[in-house]
Amino acid sequence: MKSLYKNNFLSFLAVHFFVWAGIPSLRKSIPLDSVEAIMWGRYCDWGTNKHPPLSGFFADWFYSLFGQHAIGIYVLNQILVLIGFVYLYKLAKCFLSEGKSVLAVMLLEGVIYYGFSAQEYNVNVVSLALWPLSVFYFYQALQHNKMSSWVLTGIFAGLNMLNKYVGGVQLLCMALYLLFTKFGRSQFKKAGPYVTFVVFLAVVAPHVWWLYQYDFYPFEYLLGRAESETGGAVAKIWAHIFFPLKFLGSQILFSLLALAVYFLNYRRGEKEASNISLENKQFLKYLGAYPVLVFAVIAFVSGSKLKSMWGFPTLYMLGILLFAFYPFVLNDRLFKRMVKSVYVVMFLLASAAVTIIFCNKSEKINFPQGKFAEDMAYAWKLHTDKLLKYVGGEIWYAANLSLYAEGNPKPVPGMKPEYSPWFDKKDILSSGALVIYPDRSSYEALRNIYHNMSEASEYKLEFKNRIGKLKSRTIYYGFFEPEAEVKDE
Repeated sequence: MKSLYKNNFLSFLAVHFFVWAGIPSLRKSIPLDSVEAIMWGRYCDWGTNKHPPLSGFFADWFYSLFGQHAIGIYVLNQILVLIGFVYLYKLAKCFLSEGKSVLAVMLLEGVIYYGFSAQEYNVNVVSLALWPLSVFYFYQALQHNKMSSWVLTGIFAGLNMLNKYVGGVQLLCMALYLLFTKFGRSQFKKAGPYVTFVVFLAVVAPHVWWLYQYDFYPFEYLLGRAESETGGAVAKIWAHIFFPLKFLGSQILFSLLALAVYFLNYRRGEKEASNISLENKQFLKYLGAYPVLVFAVIAFVSGSKLKSMWGFPTLYMLGILLFAFYPFVLNDRLFKRMVKSVYVVMFLLASAAVTIIFCNKSEKINFPQGKFAEDMAYAWKLHTDKLLKYVGGEIWYAANLSLYAEGNPKPVPGMKPEYSPWFDKKDILSSGALVIYPDRSSYEALRNIYHNMSEASEYKLEFKNRIGKLKSRTIYYGFFEPEAEVKDE
């Protein structure tokens, strides 16, 4: 029986990897978040204009490792997901039987974050590996008090924060567990928690120093994403109720297929009493259930419209929680039935993903990255014999030019050096840049700020989806002449 469980788990890992690494390779262009991450890894040091730097490091390494081919990014996505799966399986075995541990992981196939949404590499996908790593070593440290586990907890908790600031939610839940449970408070008599804290500080210190140097610039982006209600008094009060419910509802919706697979089989199974200790149940609640509730509380207190995707890593223990708090007798027949159900879910989500790629006429999926870069580089050469060192404007176009144009010019979003403080502003002004926007008004707005901006030229962008449907649009480009002066605003 044990070999049945192990073989199914290994098969699942392999199938998941090849399905979800293969499907995005059908795209004609690398997703925006992935292109942006490569740019961060290539040009930033210990911070970016949006997030901490870790996701950029990974993206640039893998993109280079695979010869600057998109498949490197798609492989990286699924390596991270599989790392999360393996450590969730190891964690599940601390509470559940072998068969239930396998299914606790496989059920996550029904959470869209782990397949459908993990096609596009970004900070959220990285968190799918780091949250399980952090919580596994935290549990091991609590149970066995090995210094190596405390150190590893600090390392992975630190890396989690170096990836995305919302990793602090998991840290908060760890702290709450230590403070508000009897077993947790007993840990303060040991050296382990203090060692973890010191290691964590050492890991995040370079980024904290970078934040200080650049006036905590990324927090502007973070606060901008968490919008607050700006209407009247009634609207503001309603926001404190609606936004947390909306956030929780979205997490239920995104995990609906996993819940359906579990409870359809739960109904058929013989119910059994849980044999998990109170201490372990407390751990599962604090580290498994409370993270998503923390987000809801933040929305309730602040009235902020939290992005649904901020819940990306918080459902990581869904399968473990279901088996722990709604247990049933798992026999061979039910195990096989649930395995088949998981593959049906995978097939449905994979079919939807392929259909979108083949039929969607979106520019972001079908962008002719190579031809666009070649045409824009040629336009620059016709304009000047100077080396194209910088491309500015809308990030999608600037990042693609940086990735594909000859010489890999550096991207300056918005053509505002303050958005890219890791570049030398004087060098940008003295070297000039090619500037591209999807609309004329944005380009003209930039001309109102800078002297020596050329008039906008039109470029007809044409792209086809996989079934041959042609779409076109006009974008606007021009030239930021060397040694431009900034107008007084």
